[in-house]
Parts: sequence; structure tokens; C-alpha cells
Amino acid sequence: NMGTFQDYLKFEVTEAEEDKKQLRIIEKISLSEETEKAIKNIDKDITIIAVAQIYCPDCRATIPFLKKFSDLNNKIKIDYRSRETAKEFFPDTDERIKIPTLISYVDGKYNIFWNEFPAVVKKEMDENPENFEDIKYNFRIGKFNAEIEKELVDYLTSL
Repeated sequence: NMGTFQDYLKFEVTEAEEDKKQLRIIEKISLSEETEKAIKNIDKDITIIAVAQIYCPDCRATIPFLKKFSDLNNKIKIDYRSRETAKEFFPDTDERIKIPTLISYVDGKYNIFWNEFPAVVKKEMDENPENFEDIKYNFRIGKFNAEIEKELVDYLTSL
């Protein structure tokens, strides 16, 4: 039983504004023509398990891309999970699951490919640890959106 985008909007909503914030962010993101074409051309079934909660600004920066991809191509299914409902994927850990965590499920194989931040942001943070907070802020307000879009498309089209 897959968690829907609507479920994601309701996971532990701490304030009524959170879902509005997420929906505003989604409206602002427009994918490149190249991305739209690449996503529409995917012809294998891909499920992405998105462990995400709406109060989390890193989730709000990431999830809109997945939502838009699944709207463009019904071969791409997003299974939205809260930390609680994602526990079955992490049976061996008592640690708090970092969010967003993205797991692909293709051809019977699971693969965690995104943990909290996109690779492009992690790289910046590793290279400039003194600017960690600025980089995180810039990620959250969309400064890395073009790179995030590319990173996700490159991953999905590689599956």
C-alpha cells in the first residue's frame, strides 16, 4: 500500500502553513524541456520510496522534483513514507533516519541513492565546511535546483 503525495502532505503537520509552503515551492519549479523529454522517455517501471516529512526544509527542496516527474510519466511511482512508515526499509538501525532519504526500487532491487542532501550540495559542504550553513540555506531556497534536477534525471535515466 503506497503512501501518496497527499499522505506526505499530512505526515505530522506541525502547522497548517507547511503544506502551503510545499505547494508554493512546487508551483515555482519548472523543469527544463530536456528534463521533461528525458523523463517522458523512461519506459521501465521505477518506484522511488521517498522518506520525507513536510516540516523538513530539505524535503521541501527535493520532493517537488519527484512529484513533477511522476506527473509526467506514470511509469515513475513515488511511495511517500514518514520516518515511522519507512522503518521496514531500515530494520537493522535504531538511528533516526535522515530525511529526505530516497530509495529506488527497480527490477526487484532496492538502492539508497539520496541521503539528506544531493551530491552537488554535499560536495560544496565538504569543500567549504566553514560555509555549511550558507550552503544549506542556498539549497533550501532553490539555488541548486538546476543541479538537483540534473542529478535526479541522470540517476533515473541510468536505471
